[in-house]
Amino acid sequence: MNRLMTPQLKKVIGHLLVWSVWFSMQVYFLILANQEIHIITLVQLVGHSLELALLIYFNLYVLVPHLLDRRKYVYYALSVIGSLLVISFASIHVDLGVTQSKDFLSHLVGAGFYLLVGTFIGLFMRSVAMNKKLREQQLIAELDLLKAQVNPHFFFNALNSIYSLSLENPEKTSAAILQLSELMHYMFKVAQLHMIPLRQEVEYITHYIHLEKARFGNKCEASVEVTGPIDAVQVPPLLLLPFIENAFKHGTEVATAHSFVRIDIAVQQNEVFFQVSNSIGDQLPMKNSSGTGLKNVKKRLELLFKNKYDLQLISENSVYIATLRLDLN
Repeated sequence: MNRLMTPQLKKVIGHLLVWSVWFSMQVYFLILANQEIHIITLVQLVGHSLELALLIYFNLYVLVPHLLDRRKYVYYALSVIGSLLVISFASIHVDLGVTQSKDFLSHLVGAGFYLLVGTFIGLFMRSVAMNKKLREQQLIAELDLLKAQVNPHFFFNALNSIYSLSLENPEKTSAAILQLSELMHYMFKVAQLHMIPLRQEVEYITHYIHLEKARFGNKCEASVEVTGPIDAVQVPPLLLLPFIENAFKHGTEVATAHSFVRIDIAVQQNEVFFQVSNSIGDQLPMKNSSGTGLKNVKKRLELLFKNKYDLQLISENSVYIATLRLDLN
């Protein structure tokens, strides 16, 4: 239900709740004053609420943005005074007020007080919203920068792979270049996106693995296991690539008879499980976690998911394992 509510609808509901609380408090004060509550009293109270709402919203959504924000202070002051005079006059001559008082000054002071309080609250909430929007813009800019840093890092590794392949097996170079073109097309396609279906990311990973297989052939065993509804969830693009790049880089540098890279991706409800393991032989595992790609992905995880992710990087029995869990709720 919460996902179906637009920000505008949430804002309207929030305002209605505030006015409902204010209306209930006015009724409570009348009860405390031992005044009888009749239908006409409630109608008058509703009318008084509408007067104040009209005054406050006219100020917040018309006068403030068109006069105060543009530093037209004299026009703004005159408009506010005029609005207060009109509302006070209406409260007396149009029987909407909750009291039968004909004292113009008391109506004017009361309307001015509510206008001041309502305007202060409204401007405070607008300031909070603007600061939130600014933080979101800064977050998007930083994420775009981190994502952009993935591309050169990836292309450098991919070109190295194709260059090595051209020396060892020239016949397969054309296929590797085709795979690289598919990867480049994908990266340019998702460059401006912040979330994509997990299936697209899996297809991208598959193209990358084909590129590496063309380079290493039987020297490295590579496999991908995917389970769960990968069409039903979305993830940030290029988030998983640095782990796989590092796995191939260090898994294939091992001078053993058998090197491998194993990738597991699973989806269960709104949680994504990702694990990549690779052989490392006797090399130091800390080398894996110090690269630019992994540093960037850690920053992106912190910015995007805060405490809704778990990343484990461990080394055991000559195998390096990177495990990532993402909570997409």
